[in-house]
Parts: sequence; C-alpha cells; structure tokens
Amino acid sequence: MMAPTIPADRPRPILEAFKSVGSAVSLAGSVVTALVGWGILSQVQGDAVEGLLGAIPGVVTLVTALLAAFKVVRRAEPLVTPVADPQNNAGVRLVPASAGPDGSHRITSLPE
Repeated sequence: MMAPTIPADRPRPILEAFKSVGSAVSLAGSVVTALVGWGILSQVQGDAVEGLLGAIPGVVTLVTALLAAFKVVRRAEPLVTPVADPQNNAGVRLVPASAGPDGSHRITSLPE
C-alpha cells in the first residue's frame, strides 16, 4: 500500500503551530541554559524552568487539535441528516424504503 500524496499547498495548522512554538521554546531553553551558566539562575531554578518549557509544545498541540476538531464539527454538522427528523434539501420528510417479505431492502440496480 502506497502512502498518500500530500499536496504542497495543503494547510497544516497543527504542524505550523508546533513549529512556531518549538522555535520559541528552543530559544527560551537556550536563554535559561545561558543564565544558569552565567550564575544568574541556580541549577534547580534552571531545571524547573526547562521542565515547564518542555510541557509547552504538548499543551499547544492539544489545544490546536481540540480547536481543529471543533471546527470540523461546526462545518460538518449542518451537512448531516438528523436521525430524529430526516429531510431532503427541499425540506421534504424522508421515509424508509419498503421492505420485502423477509424484511430486507432490495437493491434495484447494481453497477456493472
């Protein structure tokens, strides 16, 4: 099975958010390391800040994924036929097809 081809112009918001946050976290980590090296921060303080910086990419990825999921729901929900009151685009109520004597629905035409 071949891997799907991803178009170059396809938006990738989670990856972009991760890259931008990853760059900022890397820069902040370098600054903290320098501050510890110069004696401005203690080793314990540096470790604490580095630990917090390490959690940021995961949190950003989680939040971005949740926002993307809500966006999908908001866009897809109007396109789904509700089970409680199914209607077509003209507002006409949809009814089940009549079933055969055994309760099955016949397929009237098969693709060739």
